[in-house]
Amino acid sequence: MIRKILGPPGTGKTTRLLKYVQTFLKLGTPLDKIGYFAFTRKAANEAKERMLKLYSQYGYRELKRFQTLHSLAFQRLGMKKDSVMQPENYEEVGKAVGIEVTVYKGGTEETGYIDSDSEYFNLINIARIKNRTLKEEYDTDLYSDDLDYNFLKIIEEELKNYKDSFKLKDYTDMIEEFISSNLCPTFDVVFIDEAQDLSPIQWKMYDLLKKNSKIVILAGDDDQAIYGWAGADVKRFQDEPAKEKVLPKSYRVPVKVQQVADSIISQILTRIPKEWEPRDSEGHCQEVYSIDEVDLTKGNWLILARTNYRLIKLKPHLIERGIYFEYKERKSFSAKLYKAIQNFTRWTDGNPLTPAEIKDIFDYTGHDFTSDEDKTYDCMDFGIDYTDTWYETFNADPEQTLYIRQMLSNKEKLSQDARVKLSTIHSAKGGEADNVLLILDNTDKIREGIEKSPEKADEEHRVWYVGVTRTKQNLYIMAAKEERLGYEIQSIQ
Repeated sequence: MIRKILGPPGTGKTTRLLKYVQTFLKLGTPLDKIGYFAFTRKAANEAKERMLKLYSQYGYRELKRFQTLHSLAFQRLGMKKDSVMQPENYEEVGKAVGIEVTVYKGGTEETGYIDSDSEYFNLINIARIKNRTLKEEYDTDLYSDDLDYNFLKIIEEELKNYKDSFKLKDYTDMIEEFISSNLCPTFDVVFIDEAQDLSPIQWKMYDLLKKNSKIVILAGDDDQAIYGWAGADVKRFQDEPAKEKVLPKSYRVPVKVQQVADSIISQILTRIPKEWEPRDSEGHCQEVYSIDEVDLTKGNWLILARTNYRLIKLKPHLIERGIYFEYKERKSFSAKLYKAIQNFTRWTDGNPLTPAEIKDIFDYTGHDFTSDEDKTYDCMDFGIDYTDTWYETFNADPEQTLYIRQMLSNKEKLSQDARVKLSTIHSAKGGEADNVLLILDNTDKIREGIEKSPEKADEEHRVWYVGVTRTKQNLYIMAAKEERLGYEIQSIQ
């Protein structure tokens, strides 16, 4: 028996799947006969953590089948970490090939050798997971114009020789070997989350699991299928015969944002029709033509774009305005240093500090500090002049000083989670924020692809749909009118 749970944005697919898990456990299904497979390691770990909170008697060992399909293959094949290709291995292949290309480091162009982030390695792997030849994938127009096919063939051969020489496998090798083996476990129930993102080779793995299981429950949303470029086969998800259930209520998306989302998704030619209700909030949508029209000094924000290029261009603007932000999991400023500056300012204003607060300061001044933990101290205890400024004491450079002073003026609070996050739409999938600034940035290449292929047009519409539906309250769309891709955004004036 196969069931398909269709979960529009914010409707709680994972929550629903875990409730099903609880139901099967109550009915007597052994935990080791339940397989729960998420698309990413992060999602698998999240499901595992939620199960541990519900069932304190379980540990990580009992929940080993809450994992990704790749990790299942890894475990069943009895592999070790040192037998899997790592970034440094790809760098060695790049040096061995010796072909100099343009690489991007920290947003700047450099000349170097191909590495694990190279488009060449990416294309070689995607061709495999799509069950295509190298030439077929190369001819899809999904890649940079400066990608050379002759180089590609050389790199493919060198990569194969390298893996053979050192007896290494990549993740696609693992799935291929798993499929050809007789190592698929048997389950009473199998759950597959975000099934719309499975690639053809992962669907082959799914077919084995389906064959070895009594019940299969797929969860996903074809309207949020945005990884076609990486090999995802949304048509297989759409066509998989199953009893379908649509989760009816979003706990994230407010009314006006849903109206914008509907205007986008109505452009998709091939989709499973779904009816769902927004959450009980009006929300707010606004079209802007400059980031200066948006107040980023309050609330939590996701700033989303189609490409990293647009996000990189925004970073100087945010620094100039004293906005603390995160980009690719890196903070714009050290929270620890910021805390030390705040403590120093309080100290020189005449407020006594605890030993821990003083130590935070001295970590950046070169002073040693040991003291009675129960005592508080003021500046005079250490002979520090009350007129000293933090940027003099900390030897801050002028640009850093201006940034920090602006953050202090904004009363910015630095914490482990940055209040403002910059992300591509693809990386933000599954995330949410009260406020979303969506930057429409359709390149000529994207536009050409849309004109040539209805499938590519559908996926681009899905990308913007995902971006819009990260919003819990306020949505701002920044773009020239010609970049709307034909959407009737009625909610935006």
